[in-house]
Amino acid sequence: MMIRPAGDRDADCIADIYNHYVRVGGATFDAQPWTIGQTRHLLNSDDCGIWIVACSQDQDAMHAIDGWASARRFSARHGYRHSLESAVYVRENGQRNGVGLRLMQTLMDQCKQLGVHHLMARIANDNQASIRFHHNLGYETVGIQKEIGRMNDQWLDVMLLQKLL
Repeated sequence: MMIRPAGDRDADCIADIYNHYVRVGGATFDAQPWTIGQTRHLLNSDDCGIWIVACSQDQDAMHAIDGWASARRFSARHGYRHSLESAVYVRENGQRNGVGLRLMQTLMDQCKQLGVHHLMARIANDNQASIRFHHNLGYETVGIQKEIGRMNDQWLDVMLLQKLL
């Protein structure tokens, strides 16, 4: 497996991985799948963002990407310029095999090199696997936003986590 920067050629696989979680729920508050065009726009629109992918050995094969991670602005305000929001998504059949860990370690290393001071993650409070994963990476829980999101006719809490780099 290789970790590399994401590019336009990865948009379909990134969207495919993310859209699985849109369909099954629990890991995103999006209700509509990402299109390839929307994904390309995300990859190219954030001048402060980092997008990386984990690739299988055969990069030309369809779905050669096993997962992706990003660190993106959560606010365009000047005072937040050293803070980014992280995300990581792994292909459904690739969970628990170290892909997410390698992606996040690489992402954190790249953020440090770029002078990012603070990473944050917002995770649905009932997604305990993701919360444990982030805690194992050194993220700390800093709060819970009660009933901030609504999905499937239910109010959901979101746990706020941060990692100081």
